[in-house]
Order: sequence, then structure tokens, then C-alpha cells
Amino acid sequence: MESLRFSVLYAVCLGVCLASVTALKAHAEVLPTSLAPQPIEAFIAVPPKPEGTSKDRGEGEAPLHTWEGCEARTGDFRDACFKALAWQRAERDVDGALEACGQVIDSDQGHECVADVAELHSLTDRVRSESICPTIPKKKWADQCWFGIALAWSTEDFAYARASCGNAGMWREFCRHDVNGEIAQVDAQNALDWCKLEEGEALQRKTCFHGLGKYLGRTEPLEAIGLCQQVPAHEPLYQENCFHGLGWAVAEKRSEEETAQFCEGLPQNQDSCFMGLSAHAKRLNPERAYEHCQRVGRADLRERCSAFAKR
Repeated sequence: MESLRFSVLYAVCLGVCLASVTALKAHAEVLPTSLAPQPIEAFIAVPPKPEGTSKDRGEGEAPLHTWEGCEARTGDFRDACFKALAWQRAERDVDGALEACGQVIDSDQGHECVADVAELHSLTDRVRSESICPTIPKKKWADQCWFGIALAWSTEDFAYARASCGNAGMWREFCRHDVNGEIAQVDAQNALDWCKLEEGEALQRKTCFHGLGKYLGRTEPLEAIGLCQQVPAHEPLYQENCFHGLGWAVAEKRSEEETAQFCEGLPQNQDSCFMGLSAHAKRLNPERAYEHCQRVGRADLRERCSAFAKR
């Protein structure tokens, strides 16, 4: 009897174990053996993928948007989808890209879309891109169109990029600042020499040197120190602006305290560096911006820094 009960119990346990193993094997067959490779994000921040976008894509490419998928959306999601479709088409099919922009209901978003297309198509056919900017009825976005074209060419054709900033209207000084800053990342001496021409009004000259420190400081902060030290000293604001830009740039990549330590390592220019740190902090925490101003040694600069932090 004992032997029979043991046999029955053994059979039941064996059955349960075999069933469990079989179930686990069946489940394992439908699980992926490894995670699929994730697409690398493009330089342009594309909004969340709307429903209805195509699943067809190349290896490592972002999901493709379709006209039908965008039409299926409503409101802001529809506009975001058609903008993304325009970006997708811009390089090779500028007419199709502009057609997609024409479907964006919000007027500002639509104008921005057209400006984006001109920028993205510029390296393919800059003459065609130049012809697009005047078609944008709102000055803000027409000027932004030229700004974008200039940025697209900033590291490809220095002279053309700088000249394009001349058409950027209300964004002209920002364009010159950013374009020459981009140039500084690939040819620092060329960027410095251009600023040394001291073209334009005082604000234009100061912002030129500021762009040197800010852009090169983002990638090569130690090299940026040397570049800022080469800035002409006959006008103190030139070097001050360069080191201000450098302090801002370092604050983008490091913590506030790490940036403060970096600034402390610049005994001749730490005040300007601290002011750059403060200006960056103001965007997120005005109280911290004011605290950083108290690190500035020179009274007039500390007062100027504090006034900006409280503004």
C-alpha cells in the first residue's frame, strides 16, 4: 500500500514538473533572444511618433511618417506629424516637404515648418532654399529661414554662412554669434580673426567674442581658455565676453559647483566666468544665479551681475 501511494505521488510530481518545463520552453520560444537595436535620434528633436506612421524603415533609421498616418491624427498631433513628415522629405523631396508643411493648421507652426525645410534642404540645393525664405509671410519666420540656412553652412562654407546672416533680419546678431561660434569649433583661428575685424556696432563686436568662448567651450574648454586669452585687450569687454561665454558653456556640461571650481582656476578672468555661470543658472533658478554673482570680486561687475539675476 505504501509503495502504491509513493508511486502515485511520484507520478503526480513528475507530471507537474514536465508540464512546467514544457510551458516554460513554449514561452521562451516567443521571447526575443536579445533587444532589438534602437534607432539613433536625429539632430532635430522629432515629436513623439503619431499613430499611423509606417513601420517600414531601414536599419538604424527613425520610423517613417506617412501622409495617410498624419491625416488620421487630429489637432496638435496632426500638425506635429505633418511637420515630421516635412523634415523627413526635405533633403530629397523639397516640393513634397513643402506640401506637408501646407497641411499644418497652426500658422506659426506652418511657417516654422517651411523655414525648417529650407534649412534641411540647403546643403542639397542652397539656391532653391534661398528662394523659399521670401515666400514665408511672417517676418519672424522668414528671418529664421535665413538663420537656419546660415547654420546649415556654418562648417561647410564660412563666407557663405556669414553672408547669409546678413539676410536674417531680426536674428542677424544671434546668427552671427552662433555661426561664428560653430566655425570656432572647427577652425578657432579663423573665427577669432573674423571677430578681430571689429565689424558693426559695439553689441555686434562683443557678441562675436562671446560666441567664441561659448561654442568652443562646449567641446574644448581648455582650448577655449587659450582662445579667449588671444582676444584683443584694447577693449576689456571683448575678453570679458569671451570668458562669460566660456563660463556659460561649462555650466551646460557640468554641475554648478564644478563650474565654479573651473572659474576659480582662471585668476585673471574668473569674474567674467562666474557671470557666465550665473547667466546660465538664471534660466533654471534665479536665486542660485544671484548667489553665484556674490562670487564676483570686482564691485561693478558684481552689481551688474546681481541686477541681471534679479531682473
